[in-house]
Amino acid sequence: MTTIAEHQNVINRTILCEVASLRERVTFLESEIVRLEQLYAPEVIELREIGREQAKSEIVALFATGETLYYSDISDRLFLDYELVVEICRELEAEGGIGVDDDAV
Repeated sequence: MTTIAEHQNVINRTILCEVASLRERVTFLESEIVRLEQLYAPEVIELREIGREQAKSEIVALFATGETLYYSDISDRLFLDYELVVEICRELEAEGGIGVDDDAV
């Protein structure tokens, strides 16, 4: 026959094993969270704050390469605000400074 103290010791050992197992799982999950955050962390791009005319000049120079460019390409390469790029490109198109490639639409 087991005594109450022996039974309690068995229960305590079982609980300690479960706690140790949970600690291992938590440690593993924490390391996985860190890994996933690093893997899927968004790239932070610092936008330049330059005058509109300078931005316009740089966009024109970029188009002078003859390459087909999307708004996002221009924004990424020149580190300019996307909305500013769209506004300037539409303005340049209206002025006849740039053309929209039929394949790009």
